[in-house]
Amino acid sequence: MQRRSVSEQFRAVLVTISRMPGSAIRTVIPLTLAVTVAGAPAVLAVPADAAASGSVYVVQGLPGRSLDITIDGRTVATGVQGAEVVGPFGVASGQRMITARQGGKVVISRQLTVGSGANLDAVIHQPVSPTGAPVLTSYANKLNSIPKDKAALRVAHDAAVGPADIRVNGKVLFANVANGESLDVVVPAATYSVEIVPAGASSPVVLGPLDLPAKAGYLTRVFAIGDPNTKTMKVALGTIKLPQSGSGKPGEVNTGTGGQAAELNQAHSSSAGLLVVIVLAGLLAAAVTVRKVARR
Repeated sequence: MQRRSVSEQFRAVLVTISRMPGSAIRTVIPLTLAVTVAGAPAVLAVPADAAASGSVYVVQGLPGRSLDITIDGRTVATGVQGAEVVGPFGVASGQRMITARQGGKVVISRQLTVGSGANLDAVIHQPVSPTGAPVLTSYANKLNSIPKDKAALRVAHDAAVGPADIRVNGKVLFANVANGESLDVVVPAATYSVEIVPAGASSPVVLGPLDLPAKAGYLTRVFAIGDPNTKTMKVALGTIKLPQSGSGKPGEVNTGTGGQAAELNQAHSSSAGLLVVIVLAGLLAAAVTVRKVARR
C-alpha cells in the first residue's frame, strides 16, 4: 500500500472540500471538526503497552541441574545450567508465573510481581537449609546513571549458607548478609578480590577468593549460589549497561524513576498536540475560504 505524508493527506482533504457545493460544505466541515476533536485524545495518548511492561532476567541458582524455564506457560529458555543468567524477557506488568522444570517435572513454580517499567532478576536458588525446597527471590535492578569512571555493583546471597560477611580486597564490605538478601554499592571501576565467610568470622571461606571485574558504566550483579557442604558453591554474573551522569563526585548515584522516559513522553504528546492544532487550524481556514468562494 502506498503511504502519503500528513501534509499530502491534508492537501488532498482541502482539495476535496473546495470542490464540494456550498450545502455539502456546511455539513462536512462541522462533522470533520467534531471527528478531529474527538480523535485528539487518542493521538495524544501514550500506548498502554509501552508503559505497562517490564523486563525479567532468570538466574539459575541450582548447580548440578538443567532447567527449562517458562513465564506464564510460555517457554523462554531450555537446558539452563547452574550459574547461568538468561534474559531479559519482556513481560506485561502484574503477576507473572515463573516455572522451572527438570525432565518435565516441576522444580519450582512461583508468582512474581512485575511493576510497570521494572527490570528484575528472578533467582531460583536453595534456602539456608540445603535439603529445603528451592525458592524464588527477586531483586530490582537500579538502572540510574553513574559517573563514567565508576561501576555499580550488587552482591546477592543466594547460597545454602547462614548469614555471611562478604569481603572485598580483604575487608568486609557487606556484613551479616542473610540468604535472599543483597546490597548495592557504586565503586571505582577495577577488578576486586571477593570472598564469603560466616558472619563475624574470618574462616572458613565458603566461597573464593574470586577475581571480580567491575566494569565502568555497568551494573555488575553477583549471585552467590550453591552449597559448601557439597562443594557446589558458585557465582552467577550478569551485567547491564548504565547511562553516564558525568558527575565527578566519587560514589555518587543519581536517583529517580524514569525522568528521561517522562521527558520523551512529554515530547511525544507535545508534537502530537501540535499536529492536532495544525489540522484544526487548517480546517477552519479552509471552511472560511470555501464559504467566501461559495458566496461569490
